[in-house]
Parts: sequence; structure tokens; C-alpha cells
Amino acid sequence: MNKSLSVQIEKIILIFMLLVSFLLCMFQAFDHDEFEAIHTTWMMLQGKVFYVDFFQQKHPFLHFTLMPFIKIFGETVNTIFACKIYSYVIFLLLLYSSYLISKYVFGSKIKYSALIIILSCTFFTDKLTEIRPDTMYMMLSMFSIAFLYKDIKIKKTSLVYSGIFAGLSFAILPKSVIYLIPITFILLHRLYLKKISLSDLGIYFLTILLVISPFLFYIFRIINLEDYWFFNFLMNFKFLGTFSPLANTKALLLENHILFFVAAVGFFVLRGYRQKEIAFLSVILFASVFTINVPNKQYFLPAIPFLSMIGANAISKIKIFNKCSIILLLLIVAYPEMLFMIEITQDKNTVQLDKIKYVLEHTKPTDKVYDGSIYFNLFRDDLDYFWFSVRPKGVVETYQSIKPREYNIYKLIETKKPKIIYAKYLDINNKIIRENYYLTEFDRLYERKNDKK
Repeated sequence: MNKSLSVQIEKIILIFMLLVSFLLCMFQAFDHDEFEAIHTTWMMLQGKVFYVDFFQQKHPFLHFTLMPFIKIFGETVNTIFACKIYSYVIFLLLLYSSYLISKYVFGSKIKYSALIIILSCTFFTDKLTEIRPDTMYMMLSMFSIAFLYKDIKIKKTSLVYSGIFAGLSFAILPKSVIYLIPITFILLHRLYLKKISLSDLGIYFLTILLVISPFLFYIFRIINLEDYWFFNFLMNFKFLGTFSPLANTKALLLENHILFFVAAVGFFVLRGYRQKEIAFLSVILFASVFTINVPNKQYFLPAIPFLSMIGANAISKIKIFNKCSIILLLLIVAYPEMLFMIEITQDKNTVQLDKIKYVLEHTKPTDKVYDGSIYFNLFRDDLDYFWFSVRPKGVVETYQSIKPREYNIYKLIETKKPKIIYAKYLDINNKIIRENYYLTEFDRLYERKNDKK
């Protein structure tokens, strides 16, 4: 196929996939992590303090960026979609940072094909078009890496910029250390090869430290170092509801089997230490999933852009792949795009939005609501310090296994009289619920009898 025609077709495929990814962002079912982000932001706007007034396991800095959307659009479902569009912009920046790395390391030949393959990854486009800190911390980490590969010989200014983005990434989500660990090994290897100096290394890590410092200073005004370790690390390390990564690994490989096939072949055609460093990054990032107690889909994602670049490079470099590059790209994207279209057309978020609207219409701003896992309560006060993951072996039991803290949901319902409760983790035959609540039009959603109009 003519090279210019091939490039034009790649552009068309890329534009189509970007459109699909935006529609997916708008119409996919909401993950409860998205509602967690919005409700956390709302609580902060009510003057509640992270870690102290309500439980959290993350840094608060993504939530500061979400505050303007709640202030502008108010306590309505419009706020959700405003935050979704904001998250999609971050997603586009993540793609752009991936584009820069692929161009710097592998050249312009794969600048479109690499993005096409990245977008085709089901886990990647599904989870990172959601409202979650993962998209932002990954975007910042990828820009950090892009500056390290901008020039063959790393300039000191690039090290400073890279350190700034790496520090900001940690400020958003501490698990950005999964990038920092392999990058440290890469820089140490370059130091050994005398491609960078010890002072270069010092500049990079000093910049990271300087950027992180004000964010940590803010947090340490709220809690001490021991509590910081407890909320952001120990709770995750000792989380009771652990599960194996094998199920998600199997799903990822089955849904994206051609992507992983071309990436695996691509490892054999890498040239130069920079391309091999990208391979090292992809392997370490993917392997990191198997060290995590709760390996949800988002933990698989940091490796995907690098594997996609390696796969795109294989299509460009291997003669038999290159001759049918467009067909191969279409085969890579066909099944994932079908899954995305099914998700888009099934209208899965309508019931979720209706439930949120119902709660807002049937409660006053002063009313309390018991949700239990952030299914619908975005803009009303909760019953307790623990407000999500109250399931068996969830946040509450994990916390109590490390520190004693009382949590009796029936006592809380009896004393605080929430207007709405969700019965997924409740015994509806309990006297307090049976005598005071009735089932609404929504499954498991109960409203107080004496408040019925």
C-alpha cells in the first residue's frame, strides 16, 4: 500500500477511535470510584478535613481541581458530566505524552499507529476515561518520562522538567512510585555508562523532592507521619479483601490478544539502549501488578503505552507485518471497539443517574444519607467517618484490624435517622429498618416512613 495512503487511513482510524473513546467516557456505566472522587470533593467544600472528618486512602490534590465544577454546576448531575469532560481532557494529555515518547524513542513512523494501539486496549480506554486520579498521575508521569527521552543526551533543563512532573505525579497519587523505581534503575545504569553525571542524578531527585515538599507540608498540617503512612500505604498493604490478579490478567489478554502478540514479537526487533529501556519499563510496570494485594484493572495500565509502542514498532520494522499494517491495526482494534460500542449503546448509566436525582429530590441539604459504597450519594452528608467500602473485608474491617474504632450501622441509623438508606449490606428485617423505612421504586433503596409525602 502507498505510504501516504496508509498514513491517511491511520489518521481516520485514530479520529474514529478518539470519537468512540469520548462517547464511552460519556455513556459508560459510572464506576463507584468516580462518585467517590466527586463526593470527596463535595465534603471538602463543606469544610470537612481529609483523613480527620472522613476516611480516605488518597491524597487530596486531584479533588482541589474538581472543586470549580461543583461550584459552577452545583449539586446536580451536570457536575458529573463536567467532571467527566475534564477527565477526558486529562486522558487526551496522557495520549499526547505517550505520543511524544513514541516519537522520541521510535521515530515518527509509529506516531499514529502507537496511539491507535493504546486506544484499542480495553482496560486503558475504559478505566482512564473515568473520573479517577489514575489518569492524572499517569499523565504527569508520562510527561516526566517524555522529558528524559526528548534528547539523545539528557539536558539539565529536561531533568528539571522531568523532576517537576514526577513530583506532581506523586502529589496526585503516591503509587506513582511504580514509575519512579524503574526510572531510577535506568538513570543509575546511564550513570554507570557515563551517559549522565552524578550531578545530573542529583538535580533530578532534588527537583522531585522540592516539588513534593509543599504538598506533603500541607498534608502534615492535618496528620502526622505515622497516620500518613497508615492511610496512604498500610491500609493498602494490609487490606483484607485481597484477590488474585489472574482473572484480570486473563481478561486483559483475551480482550487484547493481538496487541500482546505484536508487542511480544516487538521485543525481538528493539534497537539501541533507549528502546530497550522502554522494554524494561513495560516489563517492570506490568510485573508490578503481581505485587499488589488488590490488583484492580487500573493497576495494569501503566505498562500499556510502552507495550503499544513496542507493538507499533514491530509492525513498522517487520516486513511481513508492515506489508499488511492497516489490516493488522484493524484486527487489533476490531474486537475492543465492538466491546466499546456495546458499552456505549447499552445506556447503563441512566438508572444510576435516576437514582442520584431521586435522592437529591427526596432529601434536603441538611438530611443524612447512608449509601455504603458510593452508589448514589454525591451531595448529602454521610452517617459516619466510614462512608464507603463497608462490605465484608472492606475498609471498615481492615481499619479495625489495625486500629480499634467502633462502627455499628444500625445504631447509627437509629440515632442519626438518615432520610435514605441503601440495603445492600443491611438486614432489612432488622427492627430499626423494618419499622422506619419503606422500599422506593429503586431496588434496595429505602426511605424513612415518617418522611413519606
